Amino acid sequence: MKTEWIKETLTYKIFKIIKESQYELFETLAGIGENFYLVIRNIFKVNPKEILTQASRFGIDSLPLVIIIVCLSTMIISLQVSEKMVEQGAKDYIGTLITLITIREMAPIMGSFAVISMIGSSMASEIATMKVTSQVDAIKVMKINPVTYLITPKVIAGFVIMPSVILISAFIGILSSYISVILTTDMSFQSFLDSVWLGLFEKDLWAMNLKSAVFGGMIALISSSIGYKTTGGAIDVGIATTNAVVWSFTSVVIADFFISYLFFY
Repeated sequence: MKTEWIKETLTYKIFKIIKESQYELFETLAGIGENFYLVIRNIFKVNPKEILTQASRFGIDSLPLVIIIVCLSTMIISLQVSEKMVEQGAKDYIGTLITLITIREMAPIMGSFAVISMIGSSMASEIATMKVTSQVDAIKVMKINPVTYLITPKVIAGFVIMPSVILISAFIGILSSYISVILTTDMSFQSFLDSVWLGLFEKDLWAMNLKSAVFGGMIALISSSIGYKTTGGAIDVGIATTNAVVWSFTSVVIADFFISYLFFY
């Protein structure tokens, strides 16, 4: 036909990709929303042992990586700002600034990114593999709700355990930032601690805990939901894992903006 050439144009291909992306976007959002509803509805039907197992993944397995990422991030930030603050005559507020940055943003965000990379991706690939190998269908045959069995314990564990992981990493991160401070200034450890106390506010701690809980639940829900809707084979498992990481990263940053706006503006 005379119009067949249109399908070969770059414009047509771009609009086709956009259309397919929009369909996938709404399909993913619908799947996440449906699973969130099922999680809330069946939250008291979960086996406590499954929650403890998933809590171990969030808490024990991810904690070393989260601590390393948060500590290195705070050390890099303190390395950048310490010398400049001394030049501006604000030496006594170095610890205050580092504490504010770490508590409000660095620990929740960088810690969540570490959890996404380690735990979220494994959750997505685990459930996606179960889905393409018909293990989920076998669970349904046994008259067990797959969402209640596979997803709900992960979401509960992420929501409950994540604040403790972030709190520990933030505390160690603030202390480790002193290493960078002594490399660039002559500030004593006692002066640094006094400065840190000036930057600790109850509202900031509440904001950090809320962010951590929300991020933990979101990471588990999004990663599991994307894995749960996977069809096909091994290649699709890899695609689902990548999509879960991308969606989790994006959702965490968006949620961080709104929570920060709610608390601080």
